Amino acid sequence: MPPSISSGSVGAITRLRCPNLTLNPRSFSTTTSLSSIGPENPRFIEIPTSAQPQAPPRRVIKGVLPIPRNIFRKSDATKITPQYLAATSPKAKHKKEPQDDHVAWKRKMAAARRKNLQEGLLSLHARKLKSDRMLLHKSTIKQKLRAERFNAPQREDERLTNPTITKAMSQLQVGHINDARREERIEEMKARVAKKEAIREEERQNALHTLYMHARSFIVNEQQLDARIEEIFTEKPFFGSQGNNIWDAQGQPKSVQEMLAEINKTQKNVVDRYAGPAIITGKRMQKIAEELTGGKME
Repeated sequence: MPPSISSGSVGAITRLRCPNLTLNPRSFSTTTSLSSIGPENPRFIEIPTSAQPQAPPRRVIKGVLPIPRNIFRKSDATKITPQYLAATSPKAKHKKEPQDDHVAWKRKMAAARRKNLQEGLLSLHARKLKSDRMLLHKSTIKQKLRAERFNAPQREDERLTNPTITKAMSQLQVGHINDARREERIEEMKARVAKKEAIREEERQNALHTLYMHARSFIVNEQQLDARIEEIFTEKPFFGSQGNNIWDAQGQPKSVQEMLAEINKTQKNVVDRYAGPAIITGKRMQKIAEELTGGKME
C-alpha cells in the first residue's frame, strides 16, 4: 500500500512548482517562449523577416598570399641532377670526428641543411610534375569537350526554330554583319570631326581677338582704378539730365515695336522717319568687315 500524503504536503508541492508549467499539454514545444527571453536579448522584440533569405556578406580576407616562385624553368632543367645537387650542397671536407661538442653540432646542422635542400628540390620537382600532369589532363578534357560540342549535330529545337530566324539574326549568331560602307562612313566621320574642330578653332580665335580689342579699356593699375571710382561714384551721377535716374539720363531701352518701326521707317518722329540709312548701313558694313577680316572692329 503506497504511503498517504497529507493535504498540507500537497499544497506545498503545488506552491513550489514551476510558474511557467501548466497542465495544458499543448504548452510543451521546442520554441522558446517570449517570457523566458530577457530585455537584453536581441529577440526580445519580434521583428518580421522577409521570406527571401538575405545574401551572405562578402568575406574580408586580410592579407594576400604571395605567388610562389617557379624554380623549375625550362632554362633551369638541371636542378635535380646529381651534379647540380653536389655543387649546390657539397659534402663536408673535414672527415675527422670533432672533439668539441659545438663543432659537432654545427656539422650536424650543416648535414641536415644539405639533406633538406636535396630532398626539398626533389619533392618540389615531383610536385611540379604532378601539377603539370593534372593541368594537362584538365586541358585535354576541356579541348575534347569543346571539339565535341563544336562538331555536334544540330539540335532538334534549333532545327525546328530555324525557319523563324531571319537572315540578319542568323548572321549575328555567326559573327558581325559585313558593312560595305564602312570605309565611306569612316571618311564621313573624319570630315565631320575635322569640320567641328575647325569651327571650334575659329571661335577660339575670334574670342581671343575680341579679348585683345576689349583689353584697351582694362584697368591695370591703381591710378586707373581710382579715376574710374571717382568718375562713377559722384554726388550727381546723372548730371545734365532732368531726372534723377538712369532712365531719364539715357532713355528707356527700345522695345520690339520701336526696333521694327526703325527698320520699316514708320517712326512717329518725322526726323527719324525721313533720316537716311547711313547709321544702319554703317552697322551692317562693320559686321561685314568683321566677318571678312576675322576679328572684332571698333
